[in-house]
Amino acid sequence: MFGMTMGEGDAGGRLFPRGLDGVDPITAVLLADARRALAAYPELVGAGALFTSAEEVPGGWRLVRPLDPLPQGARELLAGLLDDEALVASPDAAGELRAAARELRRRPADEVSAAGRRFRIVRVEQLIRTGPDGPEPPRPTDLDTGDARPHAPDLLPVDGPPPDLAAELLCQVLDAGTEAGREPSGDHLTPVTLAPAFTLAERNGGRWRPAGRLHAAPEAAREALVTYLRHVVPVVEDPDPADAAAYAEAADLMADGTRRNGVAAAGRRFRVVRIERVTLLGPDGPEPPRPADVDAR
Repeated sequence: MFGMTMGEGDAGGRLFPRGLDGVDPITAVLLADARRALAAYPELVGAGALFTSAEEVPGGWRLVRPLDPLPQGARELLAGLLDDEALVASPDAAGELRAAARELRRRPADEVSAAGRRFRIVRVEQLIRTGPDGPEPPRPTDLDTGDARPHAPDLLPVDGPPPDLAAELLCQVLDAGTEAGREPSGDHLTPVTLAPAFTLAERNGGRWRPAGRLHAAPEAAREALVTYLRHVVPVVEDPDPADAAAYAEAADLMADGTRRNGVAAAGRRFRVVRIERVTLLGPDGPEPPRPADVDAR
């Protein structure tokens, strides 16, 4: 296999690390990018869990609803979906779908079955990779601009990433869960990565701190930073003329179309940060909420 120097975070100077033979080209590129990220940003920091719902389908579990901060929020979203599907189902199936929706609203049910279908509330761990230069920015293989579809169905396959990559990722996920006081059980030990999210961070007091909402694509995070620098800072923070000019220049740089992921202005540093999303699979499917997770009930 030929080699190519990729700079910081490359997999031992190889464009495609060993162990990707037989993998389709697109998957090979994604896995190579993931392995470079593990080398360049080896530490994982927990950023809180989100919850969604999935339906068991041939080959795995398909995510069917958007993410929510609380398990009960994910149950309510799934209940709404079942109610909607009951409108076009046969009378018998409609009755079962509505009964499952009522159960999700009445008690903290993490799994329901209806009309021959099986649904589960799924826990998704959010993690930020960090390295010597700070948090991980977007990867070259991340979908950008309008190509990112935050609510497109995701399939959680019954297999997972290559064993070596899965083992390293699992160790990091378990460590992050232990540090947060939400260690998973031993029933779900196969990590599967979902589409990432992106946010902004500012270096303040020697540390990088989150400074914005979540976005589905890096470009949306860049646009949010441009809005902050151009419109929020001049009105809310009232900088002196020199700093105001620096902020305006930084906004122009972020909007110049080169997809840069960081900028400095008036002694402040900003960066677009990648948030990795991982769920754990077991023999019976994806991990449901943990007892220690905060819930509305």
